[in-house]
Amino acid sequence: MHIRFSAFNFQFSSCASLAGLTAILVLAGCSKKADVKDQVSQLEKAFPAAAAAPAAPIETPATTAQAPASDANAYVKAALSAVQANDYAGGVIVLQKVERMPGVTYQQLVAIERTKQAMTSDLINRADRGDAKAKADLAAIEKSLSQ
Repeated sequence: MHIRFSAFNFQFSSCASLAGLTAILVLAGCSKKADVKDQVSQLEKAFPAAAAAPAAPIETPATTAQAPASDANAYVKAALSAVQANDYAGGVIVLQKVERMPGVTYQQLVAIERTKQAMTSDLINRADRGDAKAKADLAAIEKSLSQ
C-alpha cells in the first residue's frame, strides 16, 4: 500500500479546516451577546503596552493619523480613550486602522474584531431605539469604510 501525499490534497484540507474554524468562531460569536466592557478588557489584555500607558487625551481619528503607522499600541491607546469617552465610532475607526498594520498577532486581531463588533452592536441597538448620536456614529463608521 503506497500513500501519496499531494500538494492539492494538503491545500484542500487546509482550506476546509480554515473554513470550519471560521464557521465555529462565527457561530460562537453569534451565540452570546458581546459586552463592550468585556471586549475592551480583552483588547487591553491583547495590547498590554497600550493599556498600561497613562490615560491619553481623547483623540479623534484625524489626530491619530499623526501617530507612527507601525505603532499599533498608540492606535489602540487612542481607541481605548475613545471608548472611555463613549465615542464608539472613533474607537471602531481607529481599530480598523490597527487591523491593517504589520506585526499584529492573530490574538490581537481577534480581540480587535470582537471589540469592534461589540461597539458596533451597541450602536445598532441604540440606533434602533431612536438614538440620533448612535445613528450618526454608524454613518461615520460606514463613511470610513468607503474611503
